[in-house]
Amino acid sequence: MLNPLFSPIQINRLELKNRIVMPAMHFLPAEDGRVLPHQVDFFAERAQGGVALIIIGGCTIDETSGPPDMISVQDDRFLPELSALAETVQSKGARIAAQLFHGGRYVPSAALGGKKPVSSSPLRSKYTGETPRELSLEEIKEIQAHYALAARRAQRAGFDAVVIIASAGYLISQFLSPLVNRRRDDYGGDSPNRMRFALEVARRVRQEVGSAFPIFFRVSGHEFMEGGLGIQDTQVFCRELQKAGVDMINVTGGWHETRVPQITMGVPRGAFVYLAQAVKGVLSIPVMACNRINDPCLANQILLDGRADLIGFARGLIADPDLANKALAGRFHEINRCLACNQGCFDPLFEKKPVTCLVNPRAGAENRLSITPAGKKKKVLIIGGGPAGMEAARVASLRGHHVVLYEK
Repeated sequence: MLNPLFSPIQINRLELKNRIVMPAMHFLPAEDGRVLPHQVDFFAERAQGGVALIIIGGCTIDETSGPPDMISVQDDRFLPELSALAETVQSKGARIAAQLFHGGRYVPSAALGGKKPVSSSPLRSKYTGETPRELSLEEIKEIQAHYALAARRAQRAGFDAVVIIASAGYLISQFLSPLVNRRRDDYGGDSPNRMRFALEVARRVRQEVGSAFPIFFRVSGHEFMEGGLGIQDTQVFCRELQKAGVDMINVTGGWHETRVPQITMGVPRGAFVYLAQAVKGVLSIPVMACNRINDPCLANQILLDGRADLIGFARGLIADPDLANKALAGRFHEINRCLACNQGCFDPLFEKKPVTCLVNPRAGAENRLSITPAGKKKKVLIIGGGPAGMEAARVASLRGHHVVLYEK
């Protein structure tokens, strides 16, 4: 057994049965903000596969924060589907959190019905090619209130925690970073002023959900943008988040605009753990490492070395929903490894095409491609041991057939 990967951890009132977390990914689109049945099936299978915590989202907090194909917590009308999702995931043995999302200038105007996106300052986004409008002081307070109300809504829906995304170049990053924030009021200028928006969000959320409900933040350990924030800036920010009542920090790296790759196969496994380690060194609350960690043995070693307290397995759990259970049983050779190809899980999102997984065709189609026992067991001969032949052999065998695979 891998220990400490399969040891429990307490975060505020939340107890997790192990250290394996599935971070939020915009893998399956929603419909007008509503959770769809195939999303429930997708998350339920990962929960049953042994993961301790599933983070869904990003979840939009108001009408300016993201497109309608993202899950939403901006209104009470979304509560029934959110509650059903939470109950299903919890019934399968996992805990569930909602990632509260505001994209700021990264949201294209087309996703907002033609309205301009908003940001800390009116600087053109290289990601969308559009220039946002600057938020007024009154609008800043309104958005902070929307974060708090969205967190309370997730709590009412039965979620176990919320995650506030302050990374990847989204709205909170746009306040934190001098690359974007050119304001001359209390929310711009020096570092304490640029941190003000995020810290007030954290305090507003804490005030709304009470002292016992877990609040997590996802931060960029390093922006990997010329002139942007580095790890020392992130350490300062995370110390302030801890003072503001945040219970756990998830450390990732970079923005969407950075030239430094984050999740492709050219990135070495565990390449950004050093950022989580640096943040952990200045905090007393738990820290989660992520990005290109899809090997349970590597994850266990990171924990043994004291470099992090939790591990984010993202696309590794798309590839194999049973990764945690297989690792717990020592069946490492059976894990269906993520290739970090991004061909099915990431690239199609930008073309509004259906998403899937190159090594797991059932990903996102769990309700349509269920593997059930065959009514009549047969002898099956498969000629050709390429990817299609091997997958056919695997599925036929799982259904109970006697399979022989021939390859020249």
